[in-house]
This record gives sequence, structure tokens and C-alpha cells, in this order.
Amino acid sequence: MPFHPLTESFTVNELLEESVAQYKNKTAFIDGELRLSYEEIDLLSVRLAKHFLSLGLQKGDVLAVQLPNSWEFVVAQLAAARVGIVFNPLSPNYRKKELSYMLSHCHTKAFITTQKWKGFRHEQLAYDVKKDLPDLQHVIVTKDKEYGESIDFSSMLYKDPDNIVTSDVTESAPCEDDPAVIMFTSGTESNPKAVLHTCRTFIPTHLINGKEYQINEGDTILSLTPLCHMFSLPMTLISLRYGATHYLYDEYQTNEILDILQAEKVSFLIAAPAHLIDILHNLDKEKVENINLRLILTGGTKIPSQMVKDLRQQLNCDVGAQWGMTEVCAGTFTRPGDEESLTWETVGRVTPNGEVIILDDRDQILPAFNTGQIAFKGNCLFIEYMNNSEATNEAFSEDGYFYTGDQGWLDDKGYLHFVGRTKDTINRGGLKYHASEVEEVLQMHPKIRQVSIVSVPDSRLGERGCAYISLRDNETFDFAEMQEFLSDKEFAKYKIPEYLEVWDELPTTPSGKISKGPIRKAAQQLES
Repeated sequence: MPFHPLTESFTVNELLEESVAQYKNKTAFIDGELRLSYEEIDLLSVRLAKHFLSLGLQKGDVLAVQLPNSWEFVVAQLAAARVGIVFNPLSPNYRKKELSYMLSHCHTKAFITTQKWKGFRHEQLAYDVKKDLPDLQHVIVTKDKEYGESIDFSSMLYKDPDNIVTSDVTESAPCEDDPAVIMFTSGTESNPKAVLHTCRTFIPTHLINGKEYQINEGDTILSLTPLCHMFSLPMTLISLRYGATHYLYDEYQTNEILDILQAEKVSFLIAAPAHLIDILHNLDKEKVENINLRLILTGGTKIPSQMVKDLRQQLNCDVGAQWGMTEVCAGTFTRPGDEESLTWETVGRVTPNGEVIILDDRDQILPAFNTGQIAFKGNCLFIEYMNNSEATNEAFSEDGYFYTGDQGWLDDKGYLHFVGRTKDTINRGGLKYHASEVEEVLQMHPKIRQVSIVSVPDSRLGERGCAYISLRDNETFDFAEMQEFLSDKEFAKYKIPEYLEVWDELPTTPSGKISKGPIRKAAQQLES
């Protein structure tokens, strides 16, 4: 069914004005011992926006930010949005190769980073990259800058610049169709693409989705996935719109999560399935009694049914499934109160501001219960791949639907059943299956921490499956054990992987999802 018109604010200025008037002294964000109210967030973001203008940044210029989940990240995001500066969040895991490409591709004018995080010297990296980037004018650093040329982030928040007044911020406010956010695709097999969203495509739909999640001023939100990813970035705006408190957690540690859930009375948790499986492995019955979660939102991969059942039973909360992409934002999701089986059988119904169809190989729309490529259209759909018109043109059908590259089918109630990435179909001698079928089951094996199944070229059958896994501490797991486990789960023989590779760690994207590009490359060397 067609998506309905947008009904929410288009700009962060409008959003903050309404939220501050309603929730002025309420805690908006918590970062360690620091607690910032709605009014303080408003004042800090206006002041930082003034300093951006004082540095010569203008509407349409790109600001890149490479920070962990933190109050500085949030203030930078809001300040940029107030004056039409395009916000480009980057993973703290990126190094010179990724940064050089991304900052150059976007003609980035200013870059915010930290002096050091997790032992890595990010400020030094910024200058290693800057010497080859003529457009990069400013490096802004949090946490005790080392380089004299760097601008100290915290000093920008002490007082207003002398040459900029509040009316300058107002006059620089973006319009609904101005560029707002650039986010790069994972780019595991080629250079990543720069996905461009405007105020119109990024802000209103997420606020509407927040209403669908039933977020309210009694909620405390915790994101275990990084704010630089589409799964968590919108939560800063959603929490502000509905008066929630947002707990910012910068470095995921399994042994800390239960304490945080308990101490901060977290009611809404955003996490990848791998995080949730870790939590289940480390549950403390005494702490569980004092945890008040009402909703866990997860996605990014096929969701194990047993994980959902265990979470609901042991934490007494609802579990929601979401499907989305950088290009489409949160495309579909289950709603609180949906039948529990819908969380593992489907990835929910389409966002109110979107439309999902299923296409065959000839771009014909398939009826319910038929598997094909998921295609999406809606008010939350990205505008273009920045500086890549060829990729943009190839990404859309003649009717304006975005080709997602994902396989799935719709049931008669409009719920989307996600099957897997098109390239994750393994064709073993004409018998096809999706890797996600087997991955979902192996992921729940108590010894396995990560799993990815890819195809290995085979001269006789075309392809065979190979399971790449990493193990939990002090565990061992061999090929015979895998075969026996999957046979006991009653898998057809052709779906059981014929190779097993055990790695210390599988590569992941910034959101924690397994990055299959490097794994596929390694699998090419296993050809029989």
C-alpha cells in the first residue's frame, strides 16, 4: 500500500525548540558521570553551531565525525544540523585507507576526532590523512589535543565566538530538501558508496518510527551499536522528540551490560543479535530481577528464534525485529505487542513512510508468498550516491523503487520475511539454499561466537558451502561436531557445509554485522 505524507518536523531546530519547551530540565543524555538536560543540549549545540560558522563553515559543507558513542558526538550532530552543515559519521575503527577515501570523496571541510581511543592515536591519524586533502581545513579534537594546529572541542563550548550571534544560526537553518547526512555503505568488496539523505528523508520518518516503537518520556534508551551506524544514529533525535533519556555507551563490554541495564533502568535496548546472545550467556539471575526492559530492538541479520524465546522468557520483555539499510533507514519492523513468532519469522511491516514490493528477475511485482528481490520506495529513501551518478542510476527501477539486493517475500498481512542477501544464495549442483538458514542455527551453538557461511567454488558442483566461525573462550569445535549438530537439527544433507574454518575473529562492519567480503575472498582459495 502507498506510503502516507510526512507529518513530523523536518529540521532539528524545530525539534529542539519543541522538546526544550516541554522537557527543559529533564536529563536528555548520560555519558558516564555526565548528565546533560534538554536545555543544556540545546545551549551547547547552538554554541557549537556558532563556532562552526565562525570557522567559515557554510550550509552544504561536510563535517566528518569519528568518535565513539559520546556526548560530544551528539552535540556535534545537532550543531551541524542547526546550520545546514552535512553530517558524516565515521566508525572509530576506520584507519588511513578508509579515511583518506571517505574524506576526499566528500570534499570534507572539517573533521572532529578524539586524541586517543582504545590505545589508538586518532589525532595523529587525522594529520596523516590531512596532508593529502586540500579541502580539509580544520581538525577538531576532543580529550586533550596533542597538535598545536588542532582546535580543542571543549574550548568551543566555554563561550560564544565574538563574530557570530544567534540570528546567524537562525539564518543558516536548513530547508527540508537541503542535504543533511552522508553515511557510507560497508564497502566490503569495493569502494563504499556515500549515501546522501536530506532533512526530509532523514528526520521525519525516524520520528514517526519512534512513535511506532511507543517511545515516551519514561524510557531510558541504550544503544549497543555505534551511533555512526544507521541503526543507532536516529535514536538521538527520537529520544529528544519523545522526552526519553539516552544513555551513551562508548565501548561494548559484555560483563558491564547487566549492571548498566539495572543501574540506569534501561527500558529500550538497541543491539545486534551477537550482543544479545552474549547477554544470554552471561545472565545473572539476581540482576535480572531488577532489570526493567520493555523492548529490545534488533536486526542486521536473520534473528535466531531460540534467542528471542530466551530473551522474552528470561528478561520478561518484548523483542522487535527490524530490517533496514543506509539507503532506506528503518524499512520494516515489528511493533510492540506483535505476536512473538513474528520477530523470528519476519522483519515486520513497512514503516508508515515507505512501501515494499517483491520483484522477479524481470522487474515484475510478485504476489504474496513468492520470493524475490526486496524493492523499496518512500519518503525516507536516500537522494543519491554522492559523486557517483552511475551507481545511483543503476540502483533504481523505472518506477523509482530502490533495488536492495536482499531476498524476501511478503505474507498476506504485509509482513516481510527476510531470506538473505542475493549473493548469499549457495547453488550446490542446482540445489539452492540461503546461507542465513544455517547461520541462524549455528549461531545458537553454545561454543560458537560468530558464524558466516559462504560458497566455495567447486569444479563439479559449482559451489559448496563453507562455515567460518570464531569460538567463545577456551572452546574447541571441529568439522564432525558441526556435521552432527546440523544433522540433529534435521537439515537436508546438501545444506550442511562441507568445509569448516575456525578463525580467532571474523571481520565485522561498524554495526557489528559480519563483513562477508574478506571471508568470500578467503573462500576462493579453498576451491577443490
